[in-house]
Amino acid sequence: MDQQQRPLILAIDGHDGAGKTTMATLLAQATGGTYLRPFGGKTGAALIAHAAKKEYQQVADLGRAAINTLLQENDQDILVFDRHWMTIFTLIPAAYRQDWLPVPPTTLCYAGISTTLQRLAIRTEETFDIDYHTGYMEQYLSLGKAFGANILRTDQHSQEACLAQLLTWATNL
Repeated sequence: MDQQQRPLILAIDGHDGAGKTTMATLLAQATGGTYLRPFGGKTGAALIAHAAKKEYQQVADLGRAAINTLLQENDQDILVFDRHWMTIFTLIPAAYRQDWLPVPPTTLCYAGISTTLQRLAIRTEETFDIDYHTGYMEQYLSLGKAFGANILRTDQHSQEACLAQLLTWATNL
């Protein structure tokens, strides 16, 4: 890739259990892109801890640093992010978002609460009550609409149909 040219960033975001990891992995495979997960492990835990303490600047800075590190480490033409700006925006007030703008093309994976709870029930992660999940799902949907993200209903379509839609959106960028 030319040094001046930036990679195509495809951000897949959404609440836990929405299907974003599955769809980001499939999209990376289908496009020959690189799958990236900036907020996994210790980084994700640190983001949650800072947000819980209302240390919003630390959340914003840590999130940007995680993404920038992956951008510097990967020189492929297509980078598929499993979580990006939208996840950070659910953790910080609007006043801390300016440094994130403009946001990259993003698809919000979204599933209704019953599907989300079913998907989360088979995981071994910490569980939260329905109000917790509903609150985050509403935040993601509101952000997706406000920022013009593609909204992919993973609970209403097969994985194949969802991937076909993602590829159509990616081709039109």
